[in-house]
Amino acid sequence: MPVQRTRPRPLSLSFRFCLMLFVLTLWTDTSYAQPELSPSEQYPGPWIEVPQDIRDLLALRKVSACSAAVGRQSSRNPSEYLLYCTQDERHWTSWRVQPATHKLQGPGRLFEGIPAPNGY
Repeated sequence: MPVQRTRPRPLSLSFRFCLMLFVLTLWTDTSYAQPELSPSEQYPGPWIEVPQDIRDLLALRKVSACSAAVGRQSSRNPSEYLLYCTQDERHWTSWRVQPATHKLQGPGRLFEGIPAPNGY
């Protein structure tokens, strides 16, 4: 009895399109991916006086933990700042602020590799 060979069924057009879209999505995501930066690379310093627009945002959000604050600008996003805030110069908290978009994250712990400022 002869063995019948069957021809493989061609992939449907929609399946090929989806497969191509999936591969392209993976390729473009990896080509635009930025390497992960350490906190000290993302906020390299030096410490700066907190700009007035950030102070206004803190007042608007009624953040009382920042009676004394210093900031560092992000190397990746110039409109983002890392703030270290204190009320007593012993206990510090961290905040991430984007004044243009009114985004405020915190309070949080101090970042490893970024100590609180000396002699503030």
